[in-house]
Order: sequence, then structure tokens, then C-alpha cells
Amino acid sequence: MTVKQEPVSVNWQTLFAVLPVVWIWAFYRIEKLRLGLLLLIGVSYGIPFLVMFSVMGLSQGVIGPEWGYILLIVLQIVIPIRFIRKWSKQWNEKFS
Repeated sequence: MTVKQEPVSVNWQTLFAVLPVVWIWAFYRIEKLRLGLLLLIGVSYGIPFLVMFSVMGLSQGVIGPEWGYILLIVLQIVIPIRFIRKWSKQWNEKFS
């Protein structure tokens, strides 16, 4: 099944990138499904791994471990939004 060769709404794509499971469709619409999957797997497993080690180091200091978890959640939301917006704009440039 091929993707419709038409411009996409960047705002809708951004909303889809935030919603669980729907982000798969957002990446598919701009023919970036494989990169999107790699990106989200990296964000879902790589960043928590790094935060876990930083939290271990920060738990001894002034900043508590809760800041590491807040950072983790923010990054897991912001990184996919950044890339879906960038790639959607590039997709739309093909049609202008």
C-alpha cells in the first residue's frame, strides 16, 4: 500500500506524534516509518538508560531523582515532536 502523495498538516502531524500508537500513522504518512520507529525505540530505551545513571549520581547531591524522571518524560515527548514537524515540513516542500 502506497502513501498518498499530498501535503500533510504539520499541526495535525504534531498532535499525532504525541498520541500513543497514532504516531505510527503520522510517520507512515510522510514515508518515515522506519526512521520514526528507530527514533522512538532509541528515545524509549536509550534515554531512560542514560537518565538512570544520571539519577544515581544526582541522588547524592542537591537535585533529587525526580528531576531525572521529569527530564525523561519531557524528552520522550519533545524529541518525536521535533522530528515529525521537521520531516512533515520537508514532505510538504516536495509539493510546493
